[in-house]
Amino acid sequence: MNDLGRVSVVAVVLIVVLRLSIGWQFLYEGLWKYNTLNSPTPWSAEGYLKAAQGPFRNQFRSMTGDPDDLGWLDYDRMTQRWANWRQRFVTHFQLDEEQQKELARLIDPPSGPTVLPLATLPPSVDAARFPVDATTKKPAISYDAEKKRLVVPGQLLPSEVAALKGLVNVEDLGEGVYRVRGEGGEPLRADGKLTAPDTGDLAFYKAIVVLEKKANTLSYSQRLTSLLKADPDRVGVEWKSSPKPELVMGTAVAGSGTNNNVRYGEIQVYKDLIAEYETSLSKAKVDFQFDHVDRIGKKLAAKRTEVVGPVRALEAQMQEAARKLLKPSQFAFGAMPLEGTPVQRASQQAMWGLLILGTLLLLGLCTRPAALAGAVMLMSFYLVVPPWPGVPQPPGPEHSFIVNKNLIEVLALVAIAALPTGSWFGLDGLFRKLFRRGEPQASFQR
Repeated sequence: MNDLGRVSVVAVVLIVVLRLSIGWQFLYEGLWKYNTLNSPTPWSAEGYLKAAQGPFRNQFRSMTGDPDDLGWLDYDRMTQRWANWRQRFVTHFQLDEEQQKELARLIDPPSGPTVLPLATLPPSVDAARFPVDATTKKPAISYDAEKKRLVVPGQLLPSEVAALKGLVNVEDLGEGVYRVRGEGGEPLRADGKLTAPDTGDLAFYKAIVVLEKKANTLSYSQRLTSLLKADPDRVGVEWKSSPKPELVMGTAVAGSGTNNNVRYGEIQVYKDLIAEYETSLSKAKVDFQFDHVDRIGKKLAAKRTEVVGPVRALEAQMQEAARKLLKPSQFAFGAMPLEGTPVQRASQQAMWGLLILGTLLLLGLCTRPAALAGAVMLMSFYLVVPPWPGVPQPPGPEHSFIVNKNLIEVLALVAIAALPTGSWFGLDGLFRKLFRRGEPQASFQR
């Protein structure tokens, strides 16, 4: 039976154009996502899946592996995450021994004292006047005359730095200009010009400035520890009465008995908001309850940015600092392969689905199965946040009820699957002619 005899030419052209349009949209979107893989911020379905609502909310959110970003607030999980990334970074870019040492200095806490070469201790500096650490009762800095270096066993406090700088008669005027500090802080002048400091004093002064920066620059693992274990505003502080009375870092949850919160941590506030949101969402039935859920959701989103944002930013800074260690030849290895996390797998499936189905629809190859597969894929997109009564909708300019763009495209693909558009215009028609050419003609007898 001739298909063109059943459908008008105008309808054939329009349905083919519709198929090509959807195929182009799929392919272009897939290509855009694919091209971001080599960028510092590859595309991810994470945000879309985490915003899921409706009856399949838990299933879609679970595809991310960490729907509430609590993994970013777990110190042990983050240290393991960084260790995995570090190993992949070293292997992928083939870092040499010196680069690996530099990377270790960036990430790991210092394993020993901070040292700096100094040819000699100037006569004006008396080592006996070096400041003493209040905890260890030992000098905060020492001079190793044999190895000709200054040694700082720990971190220099601002007061200790000021005391060390005060041992020499040098003042920094900025922009590389130094002068001798006179009595009362006024600059000493000779013939109307600033008096230059002694060479030895200036070398000692500059060494203290360098040591101050070195000793007080925290590694990325130390900064992570500060964010997730040592910041009282984020972690909280408890008064623990047993086994011995003491203040400890952390926030006690309700019903903890002997524990009392001295400071309620922002991380626990975030966890409480998650529990409140889930409870309110499960009980919401009418409009004012959904309005309440929406208000909690906005507070939760703001708190997530406040609590999780600094940890994400710290990881991005660490990775950017590591990339600066690479040589030009190492950039030829391309971007690191993405880690096989649940959200990465879900993102890859969506991207390759768009690329493959878009190509098939444009070529008119396996058109009907491709259209049905595309309809199934778009239906899954539709069900992430279905525009149904009682389902909270994400903020944005689009306002739909029951039917939205995804559902319209689903219906269009089902219609395409019901018609032989690939035979009208596409490789399906070419293959159909090729295979039919060799078929024997049927003969009929009365």
